[in-house]
Amino acid sequence: MLTFLIDYCKAICPLTNEVVDDILKYAEVREYRKDELILKPGMVANYACFVLKGIVRSYYIKDVEEVTTKFLQEASTITSIYSFYSRKPGNEYIMALEDTTLACFHYDNMQRLYKDHPSFNVIGRVITERYLYFSEIELYNLRKTNAEDRYQFFVKHYSTLLQRVPLKYIATYLGMNLETLSRVRGRIK
Repeated sequence: MLTFLIDYCKAICPLTNEVVDDILKYAEVREYRKDELILKPGMVANYACFVLKGIVRSYYIKDVEEVTTKFLQEASTITSIYSFYSRKPGNEYIMALEDTTLACFHYDNMQRLYKDHPSFNVIGRVITERYLYFSEIELYNLRKTNAEDRYQFFVKHYSTLLQRVPLKYIATYLGMNLETLSRVRGRIK
């Protein structure tokens, strides 16, 4: 299963056998069942994880309602960015939406990989750039005031999620309730 991770990394930057060996040495494969929490508020995110199989959602609670902030599927990296890099407790939940397999790297081991292997720095930079790119797309979409525009933008950029993610979570991600999302979907069809 880690061959998927290695192939992903090699597509970004050529890797020596030594780098591959260290990635394999430090990667902790973890499996989560559907609806299992990976991270809770108040915990320090000690791991950055690469999604090998499945899909995860990050969210927070606002006025007793869950607000989805991200969906990440295969070939994505998930952590609480604030907590992982500040080494302080975070304020978000991360939950598996399907049975999910992750390759997790402890913060200390990530620092070792960066220190020992310049090529891993390149990989980290490219993954960070991709994360920032998609974050900006998400922010752009969520600033739209029209619910129909937000939904159409979601369909255009994240259509595969429609088959894998419950609509109630998509609704909270788009800043609307389930009834509004149903009406929007009905008008578009």
